[in-house]
Amino acid sequence: MSDVNDIYAGPGIFVWGINSNGTEEAGAITIDLTQGGIRFFTETTYFEPTTDQTGTAPVKSIKTGTVGRVELATPDMKFDKVVSFNPDASKVVDGTTSSKIKYQITGLAGRELPRKRAVIKPQGITDPNRYIYLEACSIKFDVDARFQLDANQTMTINGLAYPSLEATPKGLLYTWGDITATA
Repeated sequence: MSDVNDIYAGPGIFVWGINSNGTEEAGAITIDLTQGGIRFFTETTYFEPTTDQTGTAPVKSIKTGTVGRVELATPDMKFDKVVSFNPDASKVVDGTTSSKIKYQITGLAGRELPRKRAVIKPQGITDPNRYIYLEACSIKFDVDARFQLDANQTMTINGLAYPSLEATPKGLLYTWGDITATA
């Protein structure tokens, strides 16, 4: 029978840079201010062969891969965080006046996004059984800075979780619950 005590709501926190024991690594990026929440979902692709006799209706489905996705918007406009996860971003501090800072984003192709373990956890919850760990996550970042009346600026963050070929089990995408649990 269902239990209403197992219905959860509330904001979440996203941390990019988590050790295998669930602790934050040095230099971890924490996004603890969101607007609209944090969405985690998976996308699975399939090969669905057809036959001449069945037309466009597939005769079976074969799973070809699954990725995890994270979507969130944050009003935290600190570009120092972007430099950590975007290989096209750089911070320039003026050589004479250190308070003069600029962030430069290049747009050339061919840069590989860094991957790190990440975690999504409910704010104020210390029970790791409620956490979602993404084994190998890159952050895809495109700026969407809006200057408008009756709204603050936000940055849109999209994470992509890949199957990890180094994890046990091989291909681990995410862990729902306490990452330190063993068999």
